[in-house]
Amino acid sequence: MTGIFAIHKLKNAKITNNSVILHKGKVVKESCVAEPQYQKYQEFGFRLKYFFPIFTNPRKTYILITDEWSKNYCHWLWESLSKLVKLKKEFPKVILLLPKSYLKIDFVVKSLEAFGFNQNNIKTIPEKSHLRVKNLAFIPCINITFSDYFNFLKPKEASKILTSYYLEKLKTNFGERIYISRSNPKKNTTRQISNEQELTAMLSTHGFKTVYMENFSFLEQISIMNFAKYIIAPHGAGITNTMFSKPQSYLLELVNIDWQKTCFAEIAERMAINYYRIDCYSLSGEEKNLELRDITVDVLELEEKLIKILRSK
Repeated sequence: MTGIFAIHKLKNAKITNNSVILHKGKVVKESCVAEPQYQKYQEFGFRLKYFFPIFTNPRKTYILITDEWSKNYCHWLWESLSKLVKLKKEFPKVILLLPKSYLKIDFVVKSLEAFGFNQNNIKTIPEKSHLRVKNLAFIPCINITFSDYFNFLKPKEASKILTSYYLEKLKTNFGERIYISRSNPKKNTTRQISNEQELTAMLSTHGFKTVYMENFSFLEQISIMNFAKYIIAPHGAGITNTMFSKPQSYLLELVNIDWQKTCFAEIAERMAINYYRIDCYSLSGEEKNLELRDITVDVLELEEKLIKILRSK
């Protein structure tokens, strides 16, 4: 793919501890997640902060797959790993640049291990400093508003690498029918289901088990989704794991009727997963931010659709 998703190569670039690139004294706009961040980094104080870099091996080529949003579960699995798939094809033997704090994140460490990266081919960017590399390759920050966003993503390729590498360790199994809840009593989350008790009671009669994904390790989440065939969930990061579901699985996403984003439908299509959207309503006077509002599910409508799906197998 060319254009905005093409591989960029720079000589003598500086990489900050939040993955922003500086080249010839200027901030590289393509390394900033959005225009506000780019404008903020135009301040002289930002560039002055990174005036004295730590130098790296000049004979090596380094790749960068992170940005300021990469610590987010969805952004890492969809975007960073898609960048890694593409960059590794062109540069089979390279050093991966990684902010040092990322080594504390389970899903980052485990996924990089599956791609063949460890302490021997990862160069960490110090938390209070930055690196200067002679040869840098990177792909610009990816924004979901770009027209080719989903065409660039490589969820199937990344999923195959991860599930194949960890296949023997995938033992956590809640069965074929799961409901991913956002109402974990140990977490203060948004976009909850206001009538979830009624919903889960109905789902249990059809053999569905309720799962709180955040209670499980990265490998356990891969395993749960790999065994599941019917997945019901409100819009949220938990559905990101459908990239580990087998082809011809079923996803029923519970979405605020005014929410127009189709990201999980797009990923489901690329993973050959049967996708169904269930429109839900939010109560008036709730959280003003549409994305954060709790929703109410029409349980009877959902059950009617669910029965048709279960009978069609």
